[in-house]
Amino acid sequence: MSIKLGELLVQNQLITQHQLKEALHAQTIFGGKLGTNLVELGYVNEMDLAKLLSTQLGIPCVEAGDFDKLDQDVLKIVPISLVEKHRVIPLELEGKNLRLAMSDPTNFPSIDEISFATGLRIDPVVAPEILLVYAIEKYYDVARSVRYIRAAGMAQNLAETATAASATKPRIEGNPEQLLRVGEKQIELETANEEMAVEGFPIHQVVTQLIRANNVNDVLEVIRAFVSQDFNYAAVFLLSGETAVGATHVGGKLPLDLFQEYSFPINSSELLFKVWNTREPFHGIPTISGVDHWYFSELGFPMDRPTLCIPVITGDRVTCIILASENKKGELLDMLETYSLLVEKLSYSFEMLYLKKQILDLSGLDT
Repeated sequence: MSIKLGELLVQNQLITQHQLKEALHAQTIFGGKLGTNLVELGYVNEMDLAKLLSTQLGIPCVEAGDFDKLDQDVLKIVPISLVEKHRVIPLELEGKNLRLAMSDPTNFPSIDEISFATGLRIDPVVAPEILLVYAIEKYYDVARSVRYIRAAGMAQNLAETATAASATKPRIEGNPEQLLRVGEKQIELETANEEMAVEGFPIHQVVTQLIRANNVNDVLEVIRAFVSQDFNYAAVFLLSGETAVGATHVGGKLPLDLFQEYSFPINSSELLFKVWNTREPFHGIPTISGVDHWYFSELGFPMDRPTLCIPVITGDRVTCIILASENKKGELLDMLETYSLLVEKLSYSFEMLYLKKQILDLSGLDT
């Protein structure tokens, strides 16, 4: 039976059962490894994760300076395609033994593939996934996805956003069978899209499509279809811990793939932070400052029009925030009841995605 990281962390009292559940929720939305989601939520430290696995498996852990200066000849031993595929870094060569940093040293198919390609015996060393991604960018010039780029102030975050478009990996990651890739045009919602293309998209159709949703992108498409009938402009931000991540938009001038590469600390947005913190919807003319000014400008949203900003809460955490402006019909206040019902259904939908993932998880079985 494979070691389940979450259970291991709970047993060692590094996280609580509640924190584990929240991290699993985040993994359902953002993909990636459980450890990375726990780090992003601020529940564990990268090195604590690596040291725990090292102790449990009896395999050495990388030291702080192991990635500082690596031999170029050693780095060339493993083809870059395998470095990217398995997220590994060759550290040192001793005779026919290659010391290899990897986040999951129990991934024997990866070890076998690299051993076969290099003709060497692999000695795995446990390393945090985030440190591996940084090292791969540093030594192999492979751009990180934005999820591994930590915002350190407004100026740095905006500068990183400008370069993020060249990243080869999407911001919303995961198994292609479960999550759609950024920029992928062939969205597997043909039946749903046909139904959503008809005149109007009433709430009962929203419910039908949310029941059918198999992944986060299905849910985002439902939000787009529903909101676009009422507003000229809208944006949806997913929440990863205290970081807001661009998910989709309506009527914005910024290309969707660039918007999906954009992330920022929630407290750098006066508007979104207020909604996130109070968990109450905002409606009216927003106060635009800081990061709000940036994304309003980049998306081409009007800053002087009544705006609706409403959170979707799953469990006790805000999962996403919907921002909509320039309503096409009626008064904004009159739409609150409908949109409150919408976010309630969306909350259940995100919970259903998590439950489906748990039902399909057979990793606890002996094989």
